[in-house]
Amino acid sequence: MSITNSPTWAQLEARWGHGFDTLLAQEQEAIALWWLEAETMNGRLDQYFWNSAGDQALIALRGLHALHMPVTAKAFGDALALFGPHYPERRDARMEVLEALEAAHGEDLFEAPSRLIQDLPEDFVQAALDRLTELYRHL
Repeated sequence: MSITNSPTWAQLEARWGHGFDTLLAQEQEAIALWWLEAETMNGRLDQYFWNSAGDQALIALRGLHALHMPVTAKAFGDALALFGPHYPERRDARMEVLEALEAAHGEDLFEAPSRLIQDLPEDFVQAALDRLTELYRHL
């Protein structure tokens, strides 16, 4: 069964319908991590950062740390560090920085961390969903 067809994901989507900001931290992290995987698998991290999914990058990083995914957290953290000390959470600001980074360093800037995440050394989305399954048992 695909993650998005699971009962836990259905419960998450129902709760998400009340607004992302109303979700528990673990739920926000699950969504942010799903988008990280989906966008990176569909393209690379530069696509993730370019799209609105990148608005949740710091939430995704928090989730990777909370789920004890050190390999993926390091790769993703290294990519985030390229933006400087203050990651631009707003898409328009992030797009400007991304364009400048790629102009200065080339379009393959995010290749290495993207490939590492695409290799899925840690199944962070499944781990996030498993954590939600347990959490929902106690709600």
